[in-house]
This record gives sequence, C-alpha cells and structure tokens, in this order.
Amino acid sequence: MPPADVGATSPQPTTDASPADPVPAPVAQPDVSADPGATQGPGLAESLLGPSVNQHPAKRPGKPVLTEAEAAAAEDAAVAAVYREMFRPKHNPGRFHILARAQYSIGSSFGNTSLSGRTGGAQVDLGQSFNFIGYALTLRGEGGTIDFGPTGRSQMTGLLGGGPTLTLGRLGFLQRGYLDFRVGYDFFFAPTRERLLEGGVERLPAMLPHGPRAQLNLGLLLSPDRSRKLFHGVGLGLGYQVLVGSFRGDLPPSQFLQFALHYSGG
Repeated sequence: MPPADVGATSPQPTTDASPADPVPAPVAQPDVSADPGATQGPGLAESLLGPSVNQHPAKRPGKPVLTEAEAAAAEDAAVAAVYREMFRPKHNPGRFHILARAQYSIGSSFGNTSLSGRTGGAQVDLGQSFNFIGYALTLRGEGGTIDFGPTGRSQMTGLLGGGPTLTLGRLGFLQRGYLDFRVGYDFFFAPTRERLLEGGVERLPAMLPHGPRAQLNLGLLLSPDRSRKLFHGVGLGLGYQVLVGSFRGDLPPSQFLQFALHYSGG
C-alpha cells in the first residue's frame, strides 16, 4: 500500500457564505475626529471649571468683569445683608432693651427771663425693641443748682422723674456699631429753695416741671456674634431737653443741652 502523502492535510470546512445566507450590516463607528467628547465623559478641567472651559472664547457665555469699586460694593452689600438678618430677623421678635446714661446738663432760658444752671446724674431706659420701633420707660435723677426767678434767688436743686420714650428699635444697628435716636416726654419733681438776702436759704414747695426730650446715642457693639440674642455696646450721647412749664409754681420755659456716656444692651 503506498504511503500517505506527508504534506497532505485533512479537508477543512469551507466558511464562505452561500448566496442565500444574510450578510450582517456593518456597525457604524463614531466619528471621533468630529466630536472627541462623544465617547467619553467630561474631563477634569470641564468638571472643575464648567463646560465653557472647552469652548472657544468667542462662543463662551459673556460674563461682565467687575471693576475694583464694583467688587468692593458687592462685598459690602453681602456683609450688610448678613448683619441685617442677624440684627433684624424676619420673625421680628420683641427683645428686652436697656440704656443707661451718665450725663451732664447745662440749662438756660428762652428770651430775657433769668434761668441758668448745671445738673449731673443718671438716666435709665427700660423697654422692648422690635425691628423698626421700640418703647421704654425712662427714669432719671439729676442733682445740681438751677437758678431762676426775677431776682435769680430761687433755685431748683435737682430733677427726679421720667416718662415714656419711643426709639428706633433695632433699626439703628449698623454692622459693628449703632445709631440710636430717642424721643420722649418727662415729668419731674424738683426740690426748690430761696436764697435769703441776710444769708441762708428757705425751703419752698417743690416744683413739677415737664417737657419733651430728644436724645442721640452713638456707639460700638462689643463682639457682635450670630449666636447672641442680646447685643451690648458703649458710646457717647447728646440730648436736648425742653421744660415748657411747671404744674406748680412759676417756672419760665427753659432748655437743657446734655452730654453723656452710655451703655446699651438689647
């Protein structure tokens, strides 16, 4: 029997598709050159800086560039908004408020009537403050000498009393400081005496003067903080008091200019 051909191979099955078999459609490949980002997510720069980082500068959304003054104004407005919400919350709670003043007053009369003098003492306002208004009861005590009368020998030696007061409430809080304006009407008990020509004094019935008052207090807050419910401050004050008359005795209309150091809490 002749030997098998060494180079011969076993027949292999043909893989040619017959004309009757269906030909699969070619799979479309994305055009990477047209849109490189079509097959991958946003890059690191786009994730951090936004989608406009990969756009041509001419196609990026326009954003105005702030000047130095505009940037500073925007920063100030943001800070003011923070303090406004801290000082004047939207639910507008009524909070206890106290103002204590140590003051010195200089008095004089209107026209040609004789009245002059100086007093010193303390004033305390106790009340409640809201976002845009407040009220208080004022208590005041001052001692000194106020000469009045045709001969200038009658003297008031003090003013004790007080009255109702209206305030700006928390509207006067301005970031780390405040400007507090107050108006009120006072009723006083004033001990009175007469200086005698031969020396000595004679006690007279006390007078009951009364009149309007206006005061302006400016100060700095001590460590303003968002967690605080009461804010504390110290500062200087000016005031103007008018005594329009007296329920007892003959007191000419007079005016008093006040200078004060004060503490404010509320």
